[in-house]
Amino acid sequence: MTLLTYDEQEKMARLMAKDKNFHQLITAIKEDYHLTLSQISHEIRNPLTYMDSSIQWIQKLHPEVENFEFWEQMKHDLQYLKVLLDDISAFNNGEQLTISRIDPKEFAFDLKDTLLPELLDKHIPLLMKLDDTYPDFYGDPIRLKQTFINLIKNSIESITGRGRITLKVFTHDKRLMIAVKDNGCGIPAEHQQSIFRPFVTYKENGTGLGLSIVRRIVLAHNGTIHLRSAVGKGTEVQVHLPLLPVSHICI
Repeated sequence: MTLLTYDEQEKMARLMAKDKNFHQLITAIKEDYHLTLSQISHEIRNPLTYMDSSIQWIQKLHPEVENFEFWEQMKHDLQYLKVLLDDISAFNNGEQLTISRIDPKEFAFDLKDTLLPELLDKHIPLLMKLDDTYPDFYGDPIRLKQTFINLIKNSIESITGRGRITLKVFTHDKRLMIAVKDNGCGIPAEHQQSIFRPFVTYKENGTGLGLSIVRRIVLAHNGTIHLRSAVGKGTEVQVHLPLLPVSHICI
């Protein structure tokens, strides 16, 4: 299966906006795709749940299996499958939004509180750069929180020594800009064009869906995402979201 590039998705969005019949056709194709992927995930998740329960019972009744050479690896692989299914579900539902008013300042502090245990454990400070007040902003708070937790966790994983992460939230040209910046290892230039594509990962245990989910959620909000990175210096990801009434956001 050939995946659409960012430019191709932009072109499709423009065509959908211009042609009502084209919009209806693409919407129907998307709905069929989402339903199919949901059904496949469901059918895989059920036997996986049974396998997980069986493994727990085996270990409880026969503790000696822990000495088996590949027992821990089997448990690790099973956990990876569960994470992969969760990521597929999040990717599949990334365009389904529940819109409400969001206070950007409260949103930023909630993000920090959620990630504080991990930040403290890694001894990484999260610096906040916020304005005093913000105009009304509407979006899906759950999906957007998922987006920035993913981005901040990527920054945490990129830092191997002493480091810091900055979260910036400000408005410019009728848009809300939220940026995550770190001084971690950075991303090689040859990887920067592909890391937002599904199942592309350069992490040892990554599923390749984290940044794809981020991009999918941002596009569903009619937003844009921009990456700046240099090896050995760090990475900044900027998300630009429109300051528009609920009725103008594509759901």
